[in-house]
Amino acid sequence: MTKTFAMSRPAGCRHPFSHRSPDPMNPRTSAIAAAIATVLAMSTHAPAHAQAQAASVVADAAAGTVIGRVKESTRGVYLDGARVTLNGYQAITQRDGGFRITGVAPGRYTLQVDYIGYETQDVEVVVGESRGATVEVTLRSTVAVGDAADLDRVNVRGSRDAQALALNQQRTSVNYMNVVSADLLGQFPDNNIAESTQRIPGVSIERDQGEGRYVTVRGAPKEFTTVSIDGVQLANPDSTTRGVELDTIPSDVIAALEVTKAITPDMDGDAIAGNINIRTQSALDRDGMTLRASAAMGRFELGDGDNERYNATIGNRFGADGNIGVLFSGSHSRQGRFTDNVETIYTRFDDGRIMPTTVEIKDYEGTRTRTGITGRFDFRIDPGNLVYLVASDARFKDREFRDNLIIEMDQHTADSTQTIGNVRATFDKELRERTYDKTIRTYNFGGEHFVGDDWRFDWQASQSKATKETTPRDQYIFRSTVRPRMDYDYTDYDFPTWTIQGRPDAPATGVNLPEEWFGFRRLNQRYEYGEETEKGFRVDAERSQSFLGDSGTVKFGLRARLRDKSFDDERRRNGNAADFAALGITMSDMLCSDLGPSNNFDYFLAGRRFCRDIFNRYAGPLQASANHQRLVPDSITGDYSASEDVHAGYVRFDANWDKLTMVAGLRYERTSTEGNATSYLVPENEDPIITPQSSSRDYGNLLPSVHLRYEMTPDSIFRASYSTAINRPDFMQTAPYTLFNEEDSEVSQGNPDVREAYAHSLDVSYERYLRPLGLVSVAAFYKRINDPLFIATRDTTLDDYGDVQLIRAENGEKGRVQGVELAWQQTFDFLPAPFDGLGIYTNYTYADSSAELPFGEGSTMLPGTSRTNYNVALAYDKYGLNARLAYNHRSKFIQSFDIDSPELDVYWGDRSSLDFTISYALTRNFRLFGEVNNITDTRQVRFQGERSRVLELEGFGRSWLAGVRYEF
Repeated sequence: MTKTFAMSRPAGCRHPFSHRSPDPMNPRTSAIAAAIATVLAMSTHAPAHAQAQAASVVADAAAGTVIGRVKESTRGVYLDGARVTLNGYQAITQRDGGFRITGVAPGRYTLQVDYIGYETQDVEVVVGESRGATVEVTLRSTVAVGDAADLDRVNVRGSRDAQALALNQQRTSVNYMNVVSADLLGQFPDNNIAESTQRIPGVSIERDQGEGRYVTVRGAPKEFTTVSIDGVQLANPDSTTRGVELDTIPSDVIAALEVTKAITPDMDGDAIAGNINIRTQSALDRDGMTLRASAAMGRFELGDGDNERYNATIGNRFGADGNIGVLFSGSHSRQGRFTDNVETIYTRFDDGRIMPTTVEIKDYEGTRTRTGITGRFDFRIDPGNLVYLVASDARFKDREFRDNLIIEMDQHTADSTQTIGNVRATFDKELRERTYDKTIRTYNFGGEHFVGDDWRFDWQASQSKATKETTPRDQYIFRSTVRPRMDYDYTDYDFPTWTIQGRPDAPATGVNLPEEWFGFRRLNQRYEYGEETEKGFRVDAERSQSFLGDSGTVKFGLRARLRDKSFDDERRRNGNAADFAALGITMSDMLCSDLGPSNNFDYFLAGRRFCRDIFNRYAGPLQASANHQRLVPDSITGDYSASEDVHAGYVRFDANWDKLTMVAGLRYERTSTEGNATSYLVPENEDPIITPQSSSRDYGNLLPSVHLRYEMTPDSIFRASYSTAINRPDFMQTAPYTLFNEEDSEVSQGNPDVREAYAHSLDVSYERYLRPLGLVSVAAFYKRINDPLFIATRDTTLDDYGDVQLIRAENGEKGRVQGVELAWQQTFDFLPAPFDGLGIYTNYTYADSSAELPFGEGSTMLPGTSRTNYNVALAYDKYGLNARLAYNHRSKFIQSFDIDSPELDVYWGDRSSLDFTISYALTRNFRLFGEVNNITDTRQVRFQGERSRVLELEGFGRSWLAGVRYEF
């Protein structure tokens, strides 16, 4: 028997109401969430209080109410996450810098605003019998204050201001999160959102040809993490997984990334590992006009391909009070990427020997273009009412040519081993042209409304639509008519050698084979189209409460998510040699000398490469022939459609006792699914039977959570949380399709009865925020997962098919993920000049996982779990110069596993990268910048069981980029 398996609220929202505490320094209890943290107590500098004239107070608010906004002094950017206290009343500013304190008795008060990285501000406020007060507070960066002698020439440091924005949001957030602002992300040379997330503690990425694509949080499978834009979950263009392909979204069109690792009751429940929220920019985030633009060009070392990137953002405030904001942001990049790739597949034979059976030498040449557009409209009707409309469009187009020489090895001699042996070799030479076009479009219409002193209502209607179209996907394959004996030598397992025996016309070593050996085998044509649409609706209500704790709020709401998904796969083939002979050419006529030979890693020589226009020149007659036939089983059994409707309701309680805040609540989600597919059965000596199949399932989940936040001091915070979440099966796992591969006696099926995984999570953390600007933290996490999902392969007997290998989704019994995160970031302003421009950004994550396989077949690590991940970035930011050297490391992780032969489990090997970025301010508005990626020319390796069995060696070289940036 053979069995193998493979795993298949916007964050940062804060309470709108003030809280009363006997301790005037106790932050507005927004606290919660869980896990992660901060260790080490470092010396802090007591903040000096700025002069009161940096604020304005107007007595025009409603009686008993103090409202206001907080911004920084240089660019007029409003500050999210500032702590505002008013004689025991406390509030936290929102993204537009706004705060609201209600229930204030008439009198004279001192309002204090505290923001890490900025000077604390004290403002005198008078609340009358019939009127409250409106306050505008302006804070100065500690750097600006230090240079106050020449404020007109001060260039406030971009990276430290970016750190301040992120750290203050993280410090004051209701639930635990990691926040990275767009300005700080701009200091790293990242091409897309996936690559940006790898800088965050506990987050790692999976790559495609060296570029980040999927995100893994805390060692859990990529499907355990949800991705949203402004709280709207993204539709997914991938047909086989819920993991969102984040290489679609450029990194230049966002305001911040928010990673929530312990979810609260008002958040969607399908986030076992956490949620990544992409927050868009708003014109109301700052005073006046927003205008930014940049242009950069460079090269990729391998293949000398183009590397271009452009982006622009323009926005402004309108209306008599500047209460209308309109902003547009766009980004475009173009990359000419070349990749060297060599793959060897190892197989266990009946006598126990493990030996190579297939080799593929691949040259990838492609152009990737990435375009993102975001538009946002905000209308603040009055201080208590806001409506907004956000639209975003991200497109990723990848046009690729792949030259491939395939060596099939069989008839191994008796003395052959894994390292040295002799085989019969069969050679295929092919060219594939493939272009796929992915889009993700999201629309979000919503509002925020205060009613009276106690109530707040939020609502949102949204749609996210993703498509992925692959056309053309054409492939010419030529096969050698010569099948010689061949020696192989894998002593150097990264760079093996092959020597053909008994053929005087063969090369002495290597596989630069005579072109006349090859004859036409077939022309393949394929078309794929996938589409997913999610429509979302939610309404939330929140009011202050006094029956639990000294103060607090109660929040409840309803949520609906209606998702539809479909996939269409069409395949055609012409394998008629006479049709090809009618063209009057041979394979040699389709090869081009001016492209240069295939020369992977300057070692693997595979002869001339195919001309890039051979499909336009020679495919037409073959495709018009009657012999160009549809592959019916593949074309209909791979198609499916599915729907998933989720309706949810929740209640959440926030309560405060002096320095302790608790967030507790319960969420219920009801899921209804439907699936449609087609089975294809060919009985012996009978016509095929094509049968439509359908399935449905309804189930519900209760998701309780409790989060505790204890503030030892305003800058020392302990958090603990218990939360629950689910992971629904991928759509294709539950679609009722059946595909029979007669050649291999293999049946692939959907499993409509496979259950969702359910996780219990525990998180604890400690954070120590450092003055003037920094953080040291430690966090521990543990997740127990019931019914983890696997793709299982097992021998069985099925009606109509007989003895087969059945491949379908199955549930294991249980699994776990546990680990620790450490983080330290700090600016060293206290050092003497010029060393006061130094800073450090570093984090380390250890994760361990295991899961019990279906059918009692043992246990394995969860796919995607790297034991160690860490980042170390050294920065310098002074005198207009900003430089950052960033190192990222991810240890090996398992991709798929073989129960019968665990020594053939497939792993991605360790990978490290060193990147550098530098910029210099020419004027207050213009800045030159440059980036270098993969300085150490790191390669990517996959292997089967041990490093000496290299499944894939991939190299993509270094790249660089230089340009100019403008900011108003």
